[in-house]
Amino acid sequence: MRRAVLAIAACLVATPLAAQQGVVCVPDRAAADEASRNAGEELAWIGKTSGDTIMLFYLGRETWSVFFQRPDGQWCTSPTMVGKIRRADPA
Repeated sequence: MRRAVLAIAACLVATPLAAQQGVVCVPDRAAADEASRNAGEELAWIGKTSGDTIMLFYLGRETWSVFFQRPDGQWCTSPTMVGKIRRADPA
């Protein structure tokens, strides 16, 4: 059992953090736009973090997603950066 735990730990250490978190990247913004359109979403706005990371925010009728630009120019998203829109109850 101890060997199995050590083997898993070694794999995690050798695997980039992005891969461990399920981050998916596409080569350019056009590919990010296309992926979002295929999910029924359109670009809603573009933002920039305090660390100068550019973010693309997409909205659909029931879903949303976010892509961020890496320093190498790729656009990435992950399962934690997509979701369903929750509508607030009318006041």
